[in-house]
Amino acid sequence: MKVHRVAVVTIWLLLTWAASASESDAAAASPGEVKVPTMNHADVLVTAEGERFVGRIIAETPGTVVFESKVAGRLTLSRAQVRELQRQSASEPVSVLPLTNQPPLGTNPLSTFSSPTSTNAWLPPSLGHDNPDWIQLKSGSWLSGRFKYLQDRTVEFDNDELDEQSFRLKDIRQIRPAEPAWVRFDDREEPVFGTVVLSNGVVSVGGAEELTSPRDRVLGITPAGSKGISYWSGNLSVGLSLQSGNNRITTLSTSAELARRTPNTDLVFDYLGNYSEANGIQNANNQRASLTYDVRLDRHWFVRPGSIEYYHDPVANISLRGTAMVGGGYYIFDRSGLTWNVAAGPAAQYTRFEQVETGQSESATTPAAFVSTSFKVDISRRLTLSEKLQSIFTKEEAGQYTHHSVTSLEFKIKRHLDLDVSFVWEYLHKPAMESNGDLPQNSDFYLTLGLGLRF
Repeated sequence: MKVHRVAVVTIWLLLTWAASASESDAAAASPGEVKVPTMNHADVLVTAEGERFVGRIIAETPGTVVFESKVAGRLTLSRAQVRELQRQSASEPVSVLPLTNQPPLGTNPLSTFSSPTSTNAWLPPSLGHDNPDWIQLKSGSWLSGRFKYLQDRTVEFDNDELDEQSFRLKDIRQIRPAEPAWVRFDDREEPVFGTVVLSNGVVSVGGAEELTSPRDRVLGITPAGSKGISYWSGNLSVGLSLQSGNNRITTLSTSAELARRTPNTDLVFDYLGNYSEANGIQNANNQRASLTYDVRLDRHWFVRPGSIEYYHDPVANISLRGTAMVGGGYYIFDRSGLTWNVAAGPAAQYTRFEQVETGQSESATTPAAFVSTSFKVDISRRLTLSEKLQSIFTKEEAGQYTHHSVTSLEFKIKRHLDLDVSFVWEYLHKPAMESNGDLPQNSDFYLTLGLGLRF
């Protein structure tokens, strides 16, 4: 119990440190700059490419502009990269670097002292005349780049300055892809193809079939010709612990996910591995890999034409366990920041044991059934809680039933870097007796702490 308390306190301290360090990085100013106090209005910066950022001006020099944006963080741009600066009024001062040769602020050709134009009315000058896709955030900021997809109430967008970003759909005001796209609605069996404009509460599709629908009915948007590894998303998390001296202990935990999403399909590969060795004796070595394919029927229902899973855990006397599953499911919640689905169906399972008693079969093949649930909620903009639970029911010779549960807290440190804390529970109701007469424990528990990379 003391060990558990120490682990919980340690995790809490690490999360607190990461949060404070991240906020400190965002608030820190470059050497020599004079910070602008928090103001109740928003300045606007328009780049030479037409991108629009809403935030506040931090500092100016004859050659550069430093701008703080909620979505982009701190930007340092040359004067050639800035088309226009907008402030709420001329009476509000803007801090500048203390340079004697700096021209008077009022003579800055890039400064506009009139109130910024409405974030709803303003459009990028090059919109509709060049190749980049455009999105507008609720803050009024406009970003250009490559729109990858909208799926599961999440928008994936690749911007040259910010790299690849994930936005919740509720934080997006407009999406304007440059090329035609496939759009999937929850009240239509087939996706619609054409030019797409998502603006405020409406989605319009132009082409062979003209269609306008409320944005709440959109299941997904995928640009035409989306293929290749660049249209996949994923994450990788690794935790490593080494101890030497009186005891030599090595612990390694790895988890990964690779997903390919279209407006009406999800193809997801999951991997989870744990390895531990104490004083030369292996006390954990399990690996689980699964591939799942889901097809959305509407906003709530989906079918699972196929799912396969591989599991290896010699400490639990399982050399190999393979499971093939089919079924269907239902989304209880499916909105930005909150998803929860359940699935069930028939299955078949093959198990080969690491070792068995004399006269016992080395393997077992049995029909099965599965029940699973997946829950994910954004506690804050940086902290996400997820829970996955799967139960498989088989005949007694294969263990009768198993439970696999993963509870994770994901803290976003930087744009592509996470701090992940996971609790894993593996349960086998009736493990097979080993050749020496030992009976493995029913449950294994793992608490892991690692750094994750999202791409």
